[in-house]
Amino acid sequence: MASLTTTGGMQIAFDPASVVEVADHDDSTGEAVTCVYGVLPSLVHISETVAAFLARIGVAAKFCVLTRPNGFPVQVNGGSVSVVRAPLPDEYVAGVNSVVTVGGLAPQGFTETPAAAIAAINAHGGKL
Repeated sequence: MASLTTTGGMQIAFDPASVVEVADHDDSTGEAVTCVYGVLPSLVHISETVAAFLARIGVAAKFCVLTRPNGFPVQVNGGSVSVVRAPLPDEYVAGVNSVVTVGGLAPQGFTETPAAAIAAINAHGGKL
């Protein structure tokens, strides 16, 4: 069991395996804050850096870096990825080269090609 404290002060105990993504920016607000996905149904903001959080809960080696179309990196749990595919025409903004489904999250667009995304994911526990 691991724990975290949200930026609002809530303490949460969780299974480290439940973390599917960690990002250093909130995509919906643009705020520079560490966002943890998978612990709760919605994202959780914390004050730790991405690297410090993943190291502290002992799962850093399971996470690869993929890049959102806005240029922000996202740490993705390779073992939580179920699908990687090319985007459909006009499905995402320009610059999205792969669509990745992670855990229970909605599919997301990343700049890496499908082959590059698969290689990174598989190097970090993925089975694609």
